[in-house]
Amino acid sequence: MDPEPTGPSMPSSDAKWQDPHSGQHYATRRWSTARSALRDPLLVERILARHAVRRGLKPVLDAPCGTGRLRPMLERRGLRYVGIDISASMLGEAQRAGASGLVQGSVARLPFQDDSFDVVVCVRLLHHLHATEELALAVNELVRVSHRLVVASFWDAASLHAVRRSMGLRRAEGPRGRRAIQKRTLRALFDAAGAEVVGFHHSFRFVSQQAFVVAHKKAPVDARARNGAETRARFLDFGLDPAGGALGQAPI
Repeated sequence: MDPEPTGPSMPSSDAKWQDPHSGQHYATRRWSTARSALRDPLLVERILARHAVRRGLKPVLDAPCGTGRLRPMLERRGLRYVGIDISASMLGEAQRAGASGLVQGSVARLPFQDDSFDVVVCVRLLHHLHATEELALAVNELVRVSHRLVVASFWDAASLHAVRRSMGLRRAEGPRGRRAIQKRTLRALFDAAGAEVVGFHHSFRFVSQQAFVVAHKKAPVDARARNGAETRARFLDFGLDPAGGALGQAPI
């Protein structure tokens, strides 16, 4: 069934999920085996462990959360869960599975304040964004509401499937299909949004299309300057020179 007609202000990625049966499809047929259903949660859990993500004062955002497949893993790690999705059907399935802390909304316009979440996880969205403006907007929103870390999956343009598709050896999905993204594009977009890409993770490099980008949010320039001034002031209070040694004395 085709998505319902939408106004010009709705991003194309949002329009895809207006089918009232999309949640049921994802909850049953899309992940029909336990192995496929657990693939994404296990990959995300491995990344969170590698980057020492632990329970903090701020919750974790799952955007978009779909039917809440990541929730059991995140809560098992002691992380407070908030999920957002544009699809009422997806959220309904997530609620039936026991999820709470759910919000209906678009990743393109996240209804949260800056720095609201310690970690923001975004799985299986970016490869649905065709226009560069949509991709940039989504990355900017993920970084904006994150306090520390963004973990996002994407289709790797360097994967075998993507290369074969670009050479015409594999059928393209069409204008509404999924698209592969170059890593340098993601680095540039995250940098412009105020985050530094610190790594890429693959389940099976060059073979699996899906990869994950991990980005640390940068401290604002004025905050870094303020922190530097406060650090120097503390050194001065103790009669110490940040370069080493007491003030007026050569470092030992």
